[in-house]
Amino acid sequence: MTNTVEISANKKETGSQKNREGRNDLLAAIGETIRAERNERGLTLKEVSRGAHVSVSYLAEIERGEKDPSSRVLENISQGLDMEISDLLTRIAVSLEPAPVVSVADSLAA
Repeated sequence: MTNTVEISANKKETGSQKNREGRNDLLAAIGETIRAERNERGLTLKEVSRGAHVSVSYLAEIERGEKDPSSRVLENISQGLDMEISDLLTRIAVSLEPAPVVSVADSLAA
């Protein structure tokens, strides 16, 4: 039995669909963070892939959010970026945090 969540009058979303979307968000956050860190350091895909012991194409797929890297691969990528795995994971987690919602009333009160 699948739980459903109503998202509009004509469309329902199953729990498994929500999980897939959350997973896609996570993969996108991982890839975007790795790409941002690589670009900030002025490194090419080839340089990071060499340091991470993964192929350029695999690293590119991770950056595009198309592949789900293992914890070992993430650790290797962090080494290729010359950063601690904890720093990489923290940056990924921060990128997943929702932006604060500020109402007009809050803005006017300040």
